Order: sequence, then C-alpha cells, then structure tokens
Amino acid sequence: MNNALKQIAKHFKTDPVRYARIVLGVTLTPDQERILRLLTVPPYKVLVKSAHLVGKSFLAAVATLWWYDTHDPGLVLTTAPTDKQVNIIWKEVRTLRGAWGGFVGPKACHLEDNPKHFAKGLTAREGTAFQGHHEDAVMVVFDEAVGVDPMFWEAGETMLNGKEYAFLAIFNPTAIESYAYTAERSGNFHVVSLSALNHPNVAAELRGQPAPYPSAIRLARLEELIRQWCTPLSESPVAGDIEWPPASGRWWRPGPVAEARLLGRWPTFASNSIWTEAVFEACLKELPDDGELQIGCDPARFGDDDTAIHVRKGRVSLHHESHNGWSTSQTAARLRELANEYARKYDVKATGVRIAVDDTGVGGGVTDQAQGYKFLAVNAANTAYEPALYPNRRSELWFNLAEQANQGEVSFVRLPQAVREDLRRELLAPTYSLDYQGRRVVEKKQDTKKRIGRSPDIADSVHLAYHRPKYEQGDQVRFVPVKAPAGHKFVA
Repeated sequence: MNNALKQIAKHFKTDPVRYARIVLGVTLTPDQERILRLLTVPPYKVLVKSAHLVGKSFLAAVATLWWYDTHDPGLVLTTAPTDKQVNIIWKEVRTLRGAWGGFVGPKACHLEDNPKHFAKGLTAREGTAFQGHHEDAVMVVFDEAVGVDPMFWEAGETMLNGKEYAFLAIFNPTAIESYAYTAERSGNFHVVSLSALNHPNVAAELRGQPAPYPSAIRLARLEELIRQWCTPLSESPVAGDIEWPPASGRWWRPGPVAEARLLGRWPTFASNSIWTEAVFEACLKELPDDGELQIGCDPARFGDDDTAIHVRKGRVSLHHESHNGWSTSQTAARLRELANEYARKYDVKATGVRIAVDDTGVGGGVTDQAQGYKFLAVNAANTAYEPALYPNRRSELWFNLAEQANQGEVSFVRLPQAVREDLRRELLAPTYSLDYQGRRVVEKKQDTKKRIGRSPDIADSVHLAYHRPKYEQGDQVRFVPVKAPAGHKFVA
C-alpha cells in the first residue's frame, strides 16, 4: 500500500464504513454497514447469521482489509473449514486491494509489511495454528463458522486480550449442535441476522428498479428458492411463517434449509424427513410409460441385505424384485435378462438400456460383467453433481427423486401392493440434516437400518432406476468408458 493511502487509512481506525467507501471505493448494504460498526462497539465481537448470496464473504474481506490498513502494528487471522473456503475470502481481498501491494504472492492468503503487521488466511485443521499470536491489535475472522472446530474458537478467544481487538464470525446457521450456536447463547456477542428477503436487490426489483448489487441474491432466484424450500400454506400462518410476495396474503412455511439459507435463522428442527405420506400418495396414480427405459440395482451378497432390482420407463415404475445371497454373476445375468425382456416389450435395443448399479463394494463385481450391455457404475459416496446443495451423490439421488415425486412426475401404481408398502416404509424412514455449508445430508444407510430393522435396499434401487446421469446433459468428464471394448461400463 503506498504512503498516501496509508496516511488516509489511519483516519478510519474507528470508522470502517467510511474506510470502505473512501479507501476501497465500495458501496455496502445497510446491514453490512451495521455489522462493521458493531466491530467498534464493546464487546467488539459480532456473530452474523447469514442467508445465502447476501455478500457475507465480501463483508469479511472488507473487515480484514480495514483492520490491516488501520492497525500497524497489528494482525488479522482468518479461517474457514477448508482451503477452498479460506480462499473465497482472500479472492475478495485480492480483488479489493488490487495492485496496492503487500501480498507475499500473486494468489497468496497473506498480506505482510513486517513481522508485526500482517494478515493471514489459515485452514481450520489445527487449533495450534492460532496460538502464539499476541499483538496489541488483533482481529479474528471466521467464515463458514458453523464448521469451525471449538478448539479454534477457544484459541481465537485467547488472542482477544490486547489493547485492541475484534472478532467477526459469519455463517449459515445450519446446525444447532455447532459451537456457533453455543457462542450465540452465551450473550457475549453482538448478533445480526441477514435475511435474503430483506436484501436491497430484492426490495429494488419488487419496485421494478434495477438491482444495486448485481452479484448478490436476485428476486427471481429468491422466488425460485422459496418454491423449492418452503411449503405453501392453506391453513392460518403461525410464528416463523413468511408472507411472499409482501402484502400478498400468500403464506409459506420455511423448511430447515430455507430457515438457514434464506432467512438467516437457526432451523426449527435439526433434521427432517425427506419423503412425506402426502408425497408418496402422489405417486399412486397412473402416468403414461413414455420416456427412457432404465434398470436400477442395489447389489448385496452376504447377510440379511437383499439385492434389489427396479425397472422403470419414463415416469413409471414397472417391476421390482429382490434376492438374498446372490453372487455378482447371478445379479449381472439377471440384469441382462431384464434388459432383453423389457427391450422386446418396448421395441428398443437391449444393449442400449441403461442399467444403473451401486458400484460401491460388491457392486463393482456386477458392473465388471457388462458383456456389451450399458452398465452404469454409480458411486453413492462420490461428489454430487450440485455440490453446493448436497455433499454426496446419495443425498442428491434421494432428494432428486423426492422432488420429482412432489411434482407428480413419479408413479408406483403398477407395482404390487406388497412392494409398494415396503417401498413406502423405506422411503419415509430416512431423515436428513444440514451440514455446516447448509447442504442437505441424508443419514447413513446403517442408521436407517437400525431404526426400521431392515436396509432400505428397495428404495436405493428405485433411486438408481430414476437416476439421470450427468453425461447426458453434456458432462462427458464424469462418465467415461472404463472397460472398453469388453462392455459399456460407465462410471457415474
């Protein structure tokens, strides 16, 4: 930073809002201004329960630069659960700082003028990384703070005992079991909630005016998420329900994801059901069997788990069968046989019928026996296609099918009554929770099994049967032949 700017910045030690406007040249939202001002008011510690896409990482970057530029000697330490999340703040820092200098590298998470004046980004892996820093002026910044381990909170607190200090923790309020929730309950912090419903972009667009902050939440996206994450009400609203659009008389009940990622408040429930009775009942109606033919298989070899096989065409489930103790050869042979049977019925090519198989564990032995058929290897533990919404493929599969069913796009009516009842039990049993990034996580299969006394094999085979691979939407990287030319095995 050049000497002229250094001299200017010194005047804003107690006024971060004017610093942002004059030194950085940025316009903040009223909520962002309020949060920065609270950093200068005892106890100088602020918790921000933030909705999605309201500029929380940008705000953290502004706070980091304000402290660094106005406190020399002084230091800033920022952290987040992963390297990627740490760099999100520091990408904003580098953009705001531009070519003023001070970075130790072109993509570094580190600003430094001298050993007693620096700002550094650290990943929340070891609490000891925060120890040993005790300057007179210290600022600690946590991004995605719900995912930051308690030992970092404790280590950070020990640093806030000099002449000047500040602490800023920003997060989606997703998990009440987190230390962030405990910190709020302590009463030792200023607490601010940032709701997407109150963002200036939304207010402006509701008035028919341009959005003043184009990179933040927009009205169309907000309304899409309300429809996705909230339930329209037919009964009288209660506390916590939202009226949208404002003054319209239309009320919605937010689910846990909406509470955390739209409203900036802790979820009413830490977990919830993925399927409901009403959604399952919506699947008990006839639909035309037009569309692609696909088979799903959740293999098992030993114990009381079954190999479950499900056939669907378009939006309609046509057939289900389960077998105990089958070898991988028996399973692969039966899958090829079913492909032939239904291909003849619908006059399509058998080797073109997609057969999605859970490829984890014993499933790999099934997909290795494609023998010219289109076996698709699906690893439920893999990264989701939409990693911002789900941490793994299994969670994504469950929610995608539930959303299709909720839209009336799935029919189980042609399955035998006994299969439908078993499927109902398995689909309604699992719960989900939110991780520290606000993503929906379906509970582990073994947890469901403990509760209902059986593994949800039928449900998993249904999810595989309705799974649409990403490569059909242009993503060739995720699905490549791995055993050509012996068969058409694809990895999902």
